[in-house]
Amino acid sequence: MRAPMLALASFLLGLTALAISGARADDTSSTRYSAWQGGASNPQLQAFAAKLKSMVDEADKAKAADPLFIQDLRDLIASASAPAAPAAPAAQPTVRLFYDSFQDGNYTSNPTWKVTAGVWTVDVLGNNTGLKSTIIPPGQTSNQNIKLNDVLGALLQPQSSQTSTNATYASIYTGAKISNVFKIRLDVVSKEKFGRLDFGPYQGAGGGTAYRVTYFPGGNPSLALQRVTPQGTSAIGSYAQPLVLEGDKVHAVEFLRDGAGVMTVSVDGKALITVTDTTITKPFDGFLIINSGGRYAIRAVTIDGTG
Repeated sequence: MRAPMLALASFLLGLTALAISGARADDTSSTRYSAWQGGASNPQLQAFAAKLKSMVDEADKAKAADPLFIQDLRDLIASASAPAAPAAPAAQPTVRLFYDSFQDGNYTSNPTWKVTAGVWTVDVLGNNTGLKSTIIPPGQTSNQNIKLNDVLGALLQPQSSQTSTNATYASIYTGAKISNVFKIRLDVVSKEKFGRLDFGPYQGAGGGTAYRVTYFPGGNPSLALQRVTPQGTSAIGSYAQPLVLEGDKVHAVEFLRDGAGVMTVSVDGKALITVTDTTITKPFDGFLIINSGGRYAIRAVTIDGTG
């Protein structure tokens, strides 16, 4: 009986030592528990598990305990020593949800876009083909540092005062079911070094909930990411370095959001903004483009999601 009793005593002493070491975090904290570091990466717990395994082996050899109890202890040791299972990868967009290259010469069908302000046309001739919009307010020849929050939600209802060539902005949208995980690509040509271009997915009949990518030609920041909710518009990411998209070259502006809420805005394959935001969790109802200063040709709009 002496060996089993000594083993039991050692086992209890080991548990006591472990409890004391775990309680040290409580000496200077009002919370009972500290952050879990994981069994596989905790040297103290690993040493304890090794000692306990040695004791169990000795008890098993001496037939000092019920075999079922011994096996339960072995299973417990194995579970404590096993490395944590790797986290499941965040969902990625893999399904084509929407595409329009405007090669049919119109935006009124297949798919259908609706203009709510300004003038939009489709040109299939020349170098700058695609969906086109021009907004040049009188006297504007350079960037006027348009504030990030000047263009807010509720742009999906036609603005009677904004449907002429004298409009201060032009907006167009298309209804499309877009998952909360998405990859949006805009192939765009910019011709003026002032103003701004916004695009992104929206929710609801008024577009009052949305994410928007904003390009400021010649501005600082030159690129921004906004979150639009009924509480207002917030800048959640920006790129302060110079970004020049003007000329005849087509540039690919991509906006990716994965299942963990990590969002990346890239230009021509280079990631310029990366931020995590999980405020908006539901799928989107459409896609909106706003030109509030400049001359743009949208060659194609591509949206992938999770179906």
